[in-house]
Amino acid sequence: MRLRSADANKYREMHKGTPFGFLSWLSFDLRNYEKALFYLDTAIAEDHRNLANWIDCPGSRFLRLNPDPAIPFFRRTLPEVKGIIERELARFNALSRLPALDLDTSWRPFVENLLRNPTQRTIISALYVFLLEFEDHRRELWLREGATTGSNQPFTVHLFTGGLIFESLMKRRYPNDDMGRPNKTLGNTLGTQAFLRDFNLPRQPNGTGTSLGNIHAAIQGSTSPETAFSTAAKLRNTNGHNLVWDDIFADPRRYTDLFQQVVNAILFLVSKG
Repeated sequence: MRLRSADANKYREMHKGTPFGFLSWLSFDLRNYEKALFYLDTAIAEDHRNLANWIDCPGSRFLRLNPDPAIPFFRRTLPEVKGIIERELARFNALSRLPALDLDTSWRPFVENLLRNPTQRTIISALYVFLLEFEDHRRELWLREGATTGSNQPFTVHLFTGGLIFESLMKRRYPNDDMGRPNKTLGNTLGTQAFLRDFNLPRQPNGTGTSLGNIHAAIQGSTSPETAFSTAAKLRNTNGHNLVWDDIFADPRRYTDLFQQVVNAILFLVSKG
């Protein structure tokens, strides 16, 4: 802020990737993941603006989980992030009945494709925040156990964010409907024949939920693509209209069930490249 106040023009012109990288690093240490990814994305934008090899700079390499060992940025953070993603990939592989996803041939290409499009880089930043915040929220629910009037806002907003990420990835992969018109809503995208063919779905997944309890009950232990897509769509649509819903989180496992269904929906899309 002092540099910007001293000379705004020079501040705009200078390459600020390193200071933004340090701000991201410190935010990770404070477990403020939203700020951490904001500053990291800003550092990447600075590298993109100033350097031809920006994709190999520390910020981009961190998101690809492929850091330069000679650079200490995020050394404390990377094992946690990598562990979360490896855990979710292993869980998904055990249920998907698809060729296994891994870091090298699945996750990194997926991330790099998003990184190379400045208009879509925010999707990968939001996805990392979504994955990182889950453990903290789950811990908060366990600590709250026994209370019946606590706020559900952190948990419903978190699941809603996952639904938005799913919607963004759907529109990225299926930008147009069957008539060639842009898919402007998640409902339109879920009805696109290319999407239904890709996942052998007999019908458009139901994206309407009347309550969190009903959304959770509809899972019934299913690990199918249709259930994952339907759950993610319901959470996006239901939580997008009201913060005050039935409290189903007295049992934190219900929150975990919903989170994992959203992750499943995202990884089913990742499996298509």
